[in-house]
Parts: sequence; C-alpha cells; structure tokens
Amino acid sequence: MIAILTTLALVQSGITDTSSETHQIAETYMQAYQEQDLDLLQTLYADDAVFLDPTSGDVLPITPPIHWEGPDAIIAGLRSWGTARMTYTLDRSFNASGRFVYEGVSNVVYATPEGERVYQFPIITIVTIEDGEVTEHRDYTDYDGMREVTAAP
Repeated sequence: MIAILTTLALVQSGITDTSSETHQIAETYMQAYQEQDLDLLQTLYADDAVFLDPTSGDVLPITPPIHWEGPDAIIAGLRSWGTARMTYTLDRSFNASGRFVYEGVSNVVYATPEGERVYQFPIITIVTIEDGEVTEHRDYTDYDGMREVTAAP
C-alpha cells in the first residue's frame, strides 16, 4: 500500500520513473560511440558535457591527456583519434543512478595510411545521463594492458 501511495504521489508531483528512457539514451549513445557516428553523438551531448579519461595523462605516444569540455571540443577530440569504429565486449554493465557503467574490453579500429590497425584496451566507461542528455563520458583505460590484435571485429 505504501508503494502505491508513493507512486501516486510521484506521478501527481510530475516526478515519474524515466529509467527506461534514460537507459535507452545511454544505449543509443554507446552504439553511436562505437560506430563513431559523430553527427549523432553531437546531438546527444549537453551543452556543458565533459569527456575525460583520468588515466590518459601518461600515455602521450597514444594520446594527449583527454579532458574535453563541450560538444564541439568532444567531437574534435574524437575525430583526432582517427578511429574508424570500436566494439565493446562487456564483462558487465549496470545503471547506478543515471550513471551507466560498462566494464570489459574495447577493440578499437584505427584508420591509418597503411590500413586498419586494431588495438584492444581493457576499459571501464561511465556515461552520465541527466535530463535526457549525456553530461559526462568518463573512461578508465588500462593503457598498460593494451595489445594489438590481428583481425578487425
């Protein structure tokens, strides 16, 4: 009975459960990110979105430190990688209060003048959704565990 009354109170106050909608936004975002669909990604970011990887500070041969603010800077940063696409193979994923956590490995396909090269990175990605927009993409990448793989996924 208390659960019913609580639900009614939330509905009457305009506060409703949007977890499935938020989950769909996170899944759409991750699909676009893996496909490197930069046009779609641009539309999903909040104006004050942040994309960062606190583990990227010491891997200058791979990438300069990743901390981009705003959709334009994020898209420019993603474009600078030369990534054709990527595929996450997940060990687990879950929603923690609007933060979608993806843990596993990412096979990243880079387009180079010599052809595609594929690297596998152990990674945790956390995507924060607020008010229907991506406000933060945070990666924790195991750059020491990175390895080149022979076949593109």
